[in-house]
Amino acid sequence: MYRYRLGDIVKVKGFHNCTPLLQFVGRKSLILSIDIDKNTEEDLILSVETAAKILSSNPSSKIELLDFTSHVNTSSYPGHYIIIWELSGEAIDHQVLQECCNCLDLSFADVGYIVSRRVKTIGPLEIRVVRKGTFNKVLNHFVGLGATPNQFKAPKYIPETNEAVIGILRDNVAVAFFSTAYP
Repeated sequence: MYRYRLGDIVKVKGFHNCTPLLQFVGRKSLILSIDIDKNTEEDLILSVETAAKILSSNPSSKIELLDFTSHVNTSSYPGHYIIIWELSGEAIDHQVLQECCNCLDLSFADVGYIVSRRVKTIGPLEIRVVRKGTFNKVLNHFVGLGATPNQFKAPKYIPETNEAVIGILRDNVAVAFFSTAYP
């Protein structure tokens, strides 16, 4: 059972008797934005799902995406999106991850993002793969702040002001790639 908040976006997937079966789609408030771009949580989820298909289509690997989050880095110019992935295994071809990174970058369909990437007012998207168990450390951090473990869902966007969580993620990076999709 999930506890939904006002503003959550849900989809009715069917009914059990008269009770709607809901699928959590995302939070209404998430917007990844650096320049004129505006990407919602739904945009992020669709982009990640598209890129994750590359992992599952790789016959030499049984690695799956366990969880992900994102944040924007505006500490340098131009700012860029950082997508953090936790995978089910660690032995994965770097070429496959680079392909995932490029796919993610190209999957954001917002016109503002595409234009900003082409004119280089947004830098190359970065994908960071963190060590297995990193999202449990994030969970423990939020539990320490009073969150209930059974109802915790990892946030799909971490604001730059949440230095503690960004620090946990940064300290557990196993490998990182920058997109080469927009030369």
